Formats: sequence, C-alpha cells, structure tokens
Amino acid sequence: MLTVSNLTKVFNLGTINEKKALDGVQLHLEPGDFVTVIGSNGAGKSTLMNAIAGTFPPDQGQIILDGKDVTKLPSFKRAELVSRVFQDPMSGTAASMTIEENLIMALKRGEPRHLRWALKNKEREFFQEELKKLGLGLEGRLTTKVRLLSGGQRQALTLLMATLKKPQLLLLDEHTAALDPKTAEKVLDLTCSVTEQSHLTTLMITHNLEQALAVGNRTIMMHDGRIILDLKGTDRNNMSMNRLLEMFEKASGVHMNNDRMILAGTF
Repeated sequence: MLTVSNLTKVFNLGTINEKKALDGVQLHLEPGDFVTVIGSNGAGKSTLMNAIAGTFPPDQGQIILDGKDVTKLPSFKRAELVSRVFQDPMSGTAASMTIEENLIMALKRGEPRHLRWALKNKEREFFQEELKKLGLGLEGRLTTKVRLLSGGQRQALTLLMATLKKPQLLLLDEHTAALDPKTAEKVLDLTCSVTEQSHLTTLMITHNLEQALAVGNRTIMMHDGRIILDLKGTDRNNMSMNRLLEMFEKASGVHMNNDRMILAGTF
C-alpha cells in the first residue's frame, strides 16, 4: 500500500541552522495497517508525514502509494489518494461555510469542478446519515456555520470529511492533542471505528505512549530522522510503557529526562 524508501530531507542546507529531519527512512505499510508514530520533539515525525502528504518534496528517496510513484506530486494532486487530519481543529474545515458545504467539498475531492448546484437532496440525506454516526447531534445542523461548532465537533467533522471518500492513506497528525481529555477520547473512539469499518490504511502521530500501544496494530518510534523501533504482533501486545522507554534509550543512546515527560504525557 505505502512504501517509503531511503527518504531524506535536510532543512537550511549549508547554514548554521542545517537540520537533517529525515535520514534515509524506510517504511512499508500493508493495506489496512494502522500505525502509530511516536518520538521526542524533533524526531522527524511531522516531517515524514509532510513528505508523504506532498507538503514538500524530499531531497532523496521515493514514495510509492498503491503502486503509484507520488514522490514528485504536489499535495493537491495527491488529494484523491491521501487524506489528513491536523492537530488544530481549525485547520481542516472552512469556518465561514456551513457543515453541508464543507461535506460536499470533501465528497467531491479529486473530481473536476463544474458551475452547477453541488448539493442535492440525496447528498443531504447521505450527510445526515453519516453525521448521525458521530453521535454529536450534527445531523440536524447541516446549515450551521462551522465556526459555531466546538473544537471537538470540528475535529469529528474533519475526520468525517477525511474519510467520506475513502482515501488510500489516512494521515492523523496528533489530531486529538488540542482537545480536552473527554473530547479527545471521543474523537479517538470515532477514529478507531471509522478506520476499522472502512479498512483504512492509517498513519497516526501521537505523544501518548498508552495510546500508541493501544490503538492500531503497529507502533514505530523515530529519533533523529530515523525509525529506531518497529513493534507489531506479540512484541507490541506484550509491551509496557516503561519497557518501551527503556528500548528507546537503548536504541537511540539518549537518556530520557525531559523527553520522558514528552513521550509519556497525555496531551
């Protein structure tokens, strides 16, 4: 499904601020894999996700998605293949537009645009059924401006928009981090339900170790732009948070002090 080969990215090359954000990353995801990504700040997690999403081209390496080389494709040309939910609930929706207007844009993602009425009764009925699954009462608020929704409602709506038209790959960039614990749990439960029902291949960044080991079927840890741990199957099922931190220290050679708080905390 997704194959990343020798992916390398250097920022501010040749300057005092030079930073190798990705250092020959190798990663392969099978169809339906749900992979959680952990690592301390600056490990390369978001850079990897940005490269896969097409936010910027890598300096070296290749990205193959569903058998297609997308390495040089800009993000807008990957729109029908890749969906993404950001950390900021305000980033995934158009605040001045209504719920139904946001949803129709998501439904038409990757299709040619025409000058005609996009919303029909059958689309509204479909949106109501899909919104009902969220359990947030939004199915009766199709004409409500998105700016009037809470952060949790907006993030749940963004998740629905990202999966309304099944993508080849779903990218979740700490999508529960900006929410209060109760709302974050609700959005995470929705995430697990949606990805399981649609058998979506998913890559999710998180700073919560407990979440990283409980969600999905595989966990990778990054450090200094490299994947240093890859856990799945029995190894992952038997892993504890303390043991995971010990493995990080051994694999990276870094003693966890403040980073221990970053990795183990709930945000």
